[in-house]
Amino acid sequence: MFKLNGLIVTLRVGLSALCLLSSYSCLGQTNLVANAGFEQGWDNWIESDKDGRSASISGDTLEGEKSAKLTSSSGTFAQVIEVRANTSYRLSAAVKGTGIVGVKLGDQLFFERQSSTKNWKTVSVSFNSGDSTRAIILAQHNGKKSLFDNFELVTDDVVSGISNQSITLAATGKSPDLPPGSNFDLLAWYLATPEPDSKGLSTRITERELNAGYQHPDYFYTADDGGMVFRATVAGARTSNNTKYTRTELREMLRKGDVSINTVGANGTPNANSWVFSTAPNKDKKLAGAVDGILKASLAVNHVTTTGEAYQIGRVIIGQIHASDDEPIRLYYRKLPNNDNGSIYAAHQPHGGKDKWYEIIGSRSNSADNPENGIPLNEEFDYEIRAKGNHLHVLISKGGELIGESQIDMSDSGFDRRGEYMYFKAGVYNQNNSGDPEDYVQATFYALEATH
Repeated sequence: MFKLNGLIVTLRVGLSALCLLSSYSCLGQTNLVANAGFEQGWDNWIESDKDGRSASISGDTLEGEKSAKLTSSSGTFAQVIEVRANTSYRLSAAVKGTGIVGVKLGDQLFFERQSSTKNWKTVSVSFNSGDSTRAIILAQHNGKKSLFDNFELVTDDVVSGISNQSITLAATGKSPDLPPGSNFDLLAWYLATPEPDSKGLSTRITERELNAGYQHPDYFYTADDGGMVFRATVAGARTSNNTKYTRTELREMLRKGDVSINTVGANGTPNANSWVFSTAPNKDKKLAGAVDGILKASLAVNHVTTTGEAYQIGRVIIGQIHASDDEPIRLYYRKLPNNDNGSIYAAHQPHGGKDKWYEIIGSRSNSADNPENGIPLNEEFDYEIRAKGNHLHVLISKGGELIGESQIDMSDSGFDRRGEYMYFKAGVYNQNNSGDPEDYVQATFYALEATH
C-alpha cells in the first residue's frame, strides 16, 4: 500500500492498479521524470514489492551512486507523469541484466524488453500520447536480475509513427492480445500437451517455440485477463506409454534453448540442464546446472473433473519436483463435486519407494467434507516450493496471507545418491483417466518463477 498526493492506493504485483494512481506533475521539465537516477531512493516512484525482497535501491550504477534493482516478478516500480495530448514522446532508460521498460496510456502499453547483458544498455520506447494527458512509466523484471538507471521522458516531435507494440492491458498487468510467451518468460521451460504427435505421444513444444509465441486454442493460450491457461482433457495423448494421465505442463529447462546441452546428461546423470539438492555428491553438484531451488506460482484453478472413478474425480497436480525416476514432491489441488472449496495436499515419493502423503489444506479423501479454509474454483492463490538439501517446505497463501504449509524431511529418501537430478514442473497434470473423454482440468497462472 502506498500514499501518493494524499491518495491511498494498493498495488498488485505487476502493472495492475497502476491506473488508479493520481498524477505527479513533472510537466515543463526537459526530462519529465523526477528522480530519474534514483539518487533520492524511491522518492517520486511508486514501488511494489510483494515479497519484501524483490525491489530495492542498488549501488551498481551507470552514473551517480544509486540505481533501482528488481530480482523477481514480485517487484515493479512506476511513476505517473502529466503529458500533453497528441504529442510524440520518447522514454529511455539504462538497463543492465534483463528488464522491461514501458509506458501505460489508458488501456494501452508500449514497451521494450532487454535481454541479458553484462553492460549497461539504453532501452528506448517511442509513442504518441493521443488523447491521454497522463502517462505511467514503469519497469518490470524479465527473468533475471534487472538494474535500471537514468530514466528520461522527453518530447520527440520527429517521431512520425509508433514503432513499438501497442496492446490492451488487462487488470492483471498482462495483455490478452499476446501469447503466453510474451506475457511470461518461458525460455527456461518446454511444454507437453494432450495433442498427439506423429507417434501418438504428447506434443512437446521447445523453449524457443514457447518464447516465440506458441499457443493452442484447446490446451494452452492467453485468458481474457492476460493469464496463462493450461487445460488438459481426460482423453488425449500422454508423454509416454508408461504414463497414465494427460497433461498440459511445463518442464523446467535450465539450458534456455541452448540445444548444444542435452535434455538429460550422459547415462542419466545430472548436466547443465538439471539441478541437484545440496546434499548430492560433490561430483554431481559440479555437473549440474544449479543446486537447490524455489518454485513460486500465482494461479487460479478454473475447472476439475466431475466424472469417473470416485478416487480420481476432482484432482489435478499443479506443481512438481521431478527426479531422475521418482518425484520428491507432487502438489495437488482437489475439489469434490459437492464441495464449494478445494483442498491442497502433497505427495512425496522416496527413491524407489511408495508415496507419503501430506495434507496441507483440507483432506485428500474421496468423501472429504468441504474445507472451510479451502480454495474455491477461480480464486487466485499462491504456492511456493522451497528445496534445500534434504528439506522441502511448501507454503500456500491467499491475498498475501499464509493459509497452509508443510515440511518434508528427505533425509531417508535417497535423493542424495549419485545420478539423481531434478527439474521443476508446473501447469495441469490431469489425475483422471476414467471420466468422460471431454471432461477436463484447467488452471490459469498469473505468475511463475523458478530460481536457484
